[in-house]
Amino acid sequence: MCPRGLALHHPAADVLLEYSTKGCPAMTGRPWSKRQMQAAVDRGPHASALSPKAIAQMDEEVTAKLKSKQARLVRWTDIKDNPPPQLKISPLAMVPHKSRPFRAILDLSFAIKLSPTETIPSVNSTTTKLAPAGAIDQLGHSLQRIIHAFATAPTDAKIFMAKWDIKDGFWRLDCAEGEEWNFAYVLPSSIKNDITLVVPTSLQMGWSESPAYFCAASETARDVAATYAEQPIGHLPPHQFLAKTQQHEDYMNTRSPSDGPLQYLIEVFVEDFIAIAMPKSTIHLDHLANATMHGIHDVFPPSTTTPDDDPISNKKMEKGECAWANVKDILGMTFDGNNKTIWLSEEKRDVLPKSLHTWIRIGKRTGGILFDEFQSVLSKLQHAFLTIPAGRGLLSPCYAMLAIRPQFVFLHRNPQLFNAVIDCRTFLLESRGSPTKCRNLVQGWPDYVGITDASGHGVGGCIVGETAPLPPTVFRYQWPTDISNDIVTNDNPSGRITNSDLEMAGLLMLWLVMEDVCPTVSDAHVALFSDNSPTVHWVQRLAAKHSTVAMQLVRALALRLQITKASPLTPLHIAGVSNSMTDIPSRSFGSEPKWHCKTDRALLTLYNSSFPLPNQASWNVYRPSSAITTRVTSILRMKLFTADEWRRLPTIGKNIGDVGQPTSHLWEWTLTYRRPTTNIAQESSPVSPPESAPDTTVEDGKLELEQSLAQSRPLARRFPWPKA
Repeated sequence: MCPRGLALHHPAADVLLEYSTKGCPAMTGRPWSKRQMQAAVDRGPHASALSPKAIAQMDEEVTAKLKSKQARLVRWTDIKDNPPPQLKISPLAMVPHKSRPFRAILDLSFAIKLSPTETIPSVNSTTTKLAPAGAIDQLGHSLQRIIHAFATAPTDAKIFMAKWDIKDGFWRLDCAEGEEWNFAYVLPSSIKNDITLVVPTSLQMGWSESPAYFCAASETARDVAATYAEQPIGHLPPHQFLAKTQQHEDYMNTRSPSDGPLQYLIEVFVEDFIAIAMPKSTIHLDHLANATMHGIHDVFPPSTTTPDDDPISNKKMEKGECAWANVKDILGMTFDGNNKTIWLSEEKRDVLPKSLHTWIRIGKRTGGILFDEFQSVLSKLQHAFLTIPAGRGLLSPCYAMLAIRPQFVFLHRNPQLFNAVIDCRTFLLESRGSPTKCRNLVQGWPDYVGITDASGHGVGGCIVGETAPLPPTVFRYQWPTDISNDIVTNDNPSGRITNSDLEMAGLLMLWLVMEDVCPTVSDAHVALFSDNSPTVHWVQRLAAKHSTVAMQLVRALALRLQITKASPLTPLHIAGVSNSMTDIPSRSFGSEPKWHCKTDRALLTLYNSSFPLPNQASWNVYRPSSAITTRVTSILRMKLFTADEWRRLPTIGKNIGDVGQPTSHLWEWTLTYRRPTTNIAQESSPVSPPESAPDTTVEDGKLELEQSLAQSRPLARRFPWPKA
């Protein structure tokens, strides 16, 4: 790595020049004693590095590093009596890898035990963070930015993708002189008495600071590439690898040139450079490819010998990764630029369901799963569910297990966890033939708005159209006696159902009603308002930590979201004193005399008089069916359910009387009723008329929604990256 060309004018140029000439500083704490060094040598490599195949591969890799002067070998017997003060020895692991048998990783987080009471702290735990944090801060948003670009692209646009990989990654940055001794390891060997240390001179995978140092270089290269992309078409000379980007049939079939600007996105994830474009011609694609590759070579200079030695991986280019195409694997996901869809890459689509199938078989035989394996697979599930957002709603029992951290996880002892594993596998299998639309992965201004409230007596809500027309609808449901009697109160501290559980059940009921009364919730954006903060939080995360009831309610909601192919919900909190529109239906069963409605028609009359719609329109009253309300109350009764029960629903309910005309853009009108309800002891009208609402109520409500949507979008990239 050595900046040149346009990279020398980047704000990070001085930092990169220092790294390229003096190396990256590594402060890893106090020196080790000879006793500690000997203990680390005796510990040696991980068992994974001691198989004959692993030893053979490591011999090849070390030979190559010696040839390129990126490492040296030192016999332990030659230095053990007078070792370098910076010497620290960590165990080497050989981890299975997709493109070769093993990937070598230095386990710099491994703490070696000297005795039951004395431990050698790991290199990572004693490392002082000196690498610039500004570059790596953007790392976790790369995939989300790509998804958002696909989600917001015109439906008729064709998106092209290309990617480039930096060969040898971290090895392209050196340690500061003398500090390479911090990263020594015992060379795996079958000869126990011939102990040789490998001392690499470059940054190591496994060191906590390596990603930040490397990203300082790769993010600079991305910034330079973006600057080149803004230059006039034809300004850049053809790159030596340009022909490799032109070999896919999608490129060759690109439509004839037309007018319009080049729309593009250049991303980098550590060593992976990704270019995305909606071109008007192949000239645009050539320009963007030139810009990206020139930007990379301005930070990682090109090879002066053969393409195989170039920092841009020739092996990956020969596989066609840099060729412009409409379908491509990016960051473990397969993107389709024609249909704007995303799903797990093929290899991951097969591996995860197999792992979960093995777990299910173990659970049926009352066996256990090692916690480390459980935790590893769960992290892969979380990544997979980026493409299946409703899948996150299945993982609450898994998160509960993470808090316990048992040595073994026994599925047969935890029916909720067992069901979650089965549901996760089902979601993954279904995704094979049904890629997710990127539009369904992002929040947007709502097509429909639902507002709900639950009390100890019942649940009620209203639904209005915002950008899509919908007959304005109100519904209610009275809790059965056993549910009301099981609510936790000061008079009933032994109850099992909390107020938040009731509110979550009410929100699930609201969604079920919306499924039936909205013309379609598939692909629609929906905002749900609740005056209960835990409920809003549970729906935002699609997870509940401490309430078993809420976990199952979230699971049921997730199953319905998956079935209906709904976009991510936008749950928002509304203050209880401002939730007047749902106070009436949730308390219309006699607890408030002035709101008591013995029949649904009485509710309709009261609602029309309390909240008169514009243009003399009328509300519709919807009555949930007993079959559907039983599904919800059975969860409150803590009864287990299968996924099929929520995949195949009975009749959800019906409208009472004539259905009015569909109406849209009513959400702003509802904000005028965000007024405190009058004191229930008074006999005045239920709510204040909209004319008395402050002007700021509407603006505050719109701002709240806009801020929520803004927070859901990926973090905008800082350009250039060192910018404060």
